[in-house]
Amino acid sequence: MKLFHIITFFLFFCSGVVFSQKTIKHTVVSGESIYSIAKKYDVSESDIYELNPKSKGALLQLKTVLLIPNKKSKSKSNKEVSSTKNATETHIVESGESLYKIAKKYDISLEKLKELNPDIKPESIQIGDKIVVSAKKVKEAPKEKETPKENKPKETKTVVAEISNPTNMDANLCTDELGNKVHTVTKGETLYRLSKKYKVSVKDLEEMNPEIIANLPIGYEVVIKKGDVELAKHQNEIVSSPKEVEELSPENMSKAEFLIAKASQHIGTRYRGGGTTSAGFDCSGLMFSTFKHIDMTLPRSSSSMAVGAGYKIDRSQAQKGDLIFFTTNGRGSINHVGMITEIIGDEIKFIHSSVQAGVIISSTEEPYYKKRFIQINRVLENNR
Repeated sequence: MKLFHIITFFLFFCSGVVFSQKTIKHTVVSGESIYSIAKKYDVSESDIYELNPKSKGALLQLKTVLLIPNKKSKSKSNKEVSSTKNATETHIVESGESLYKIAKKYDISLEKLKELNPDIKPESIQIGDKIVVSAKKVKEAPKEKETPKENKPKETKTVVAEISNPTNMDANLCTDELGNKVHTVTKGETLYRLSKKYKVSVKDLEEMNPEIIANLPIGYEVVIKKGDVELAKHQNEIVSSPKEVEELSPENMSKAEFLIAKASQHIGTRYRGGGTTSAGFDCSGLMFSTFKHIDMTLPRSSSSMAVGAGYKIDRSQAQKGDLIFFTTNGRGSINHVGMITEIIGDEIKFIHSSVQAGVIISSTEEPYYKKRFIQINRVLENNR
């Protein structure tokens, strides 16, 4: 009988050790959400919910103990095997390039590029960085390697056709979702230099870029030529009618809380035209920087966000994490954006970077913003 108890205890102990190696115990602290915890341990939210089914849809309480999958427990041999089966192709970052441009160049999605380069931060890539652009089986390598070479002449032809002066062609010019010709600023460039380079007056550049500043920061995107009017009109018609939407899922509500917490860390930071760092933000720069924390790349200006980020919803359906847009330029066009942080009845509070006060939280009940409100966009979409 004693022998039976000893064997039972030994088996129970061994199974506990094996399970503990596969999981990590995490105690919830103030300000954490399922999303932020998943990011911390480099696992998915669904992985956490699978091990902690009672936490799904429930309010996350302080000091709750969650089981987290332990990725380090995976055998090293599996990694070695997979690496020998796959071959990789890399790209060396050049001046003016971004992850988005590299993804387009090699005809892969931005999400796939981020998946292949988990250690690369999109906002901080530098000239000379090596970016993995493919991870395919050796047999497929010749076919995949030809793709970038085929794309290059096509891009060159497009630029030649649309820019009257061939000497102005460079790798920093691209076309955005509205058909606009956009130039990415490099070191030493000014509005005056861009006006000479593309034969566009400084006044026209300022009208096409209402948030522009004289001292252009590196990486700032400047519209050089407006796209097809009918295309822009069509884009506006798409978002003109608000969509009927469901409430945010618990996962996306968790993301919204995470984004609000990240943006709130910068309250009091000064306004800086073209700024996207803690040294200073403009309104769209704050949103651009904040959403990067969930690997979401928003367009770089408030007007582009209004038509290219998510979709327009009715004001009555507004929730935390939605983008809210205003017109403050006296012309009725969208030129200011913030993110909703709280809804109290008809009042909507939002965090934004204002010219006068920097990063603050304001309210739609303030007279200035009450009469300048334009629309709300849902960016965090539920999986359908």
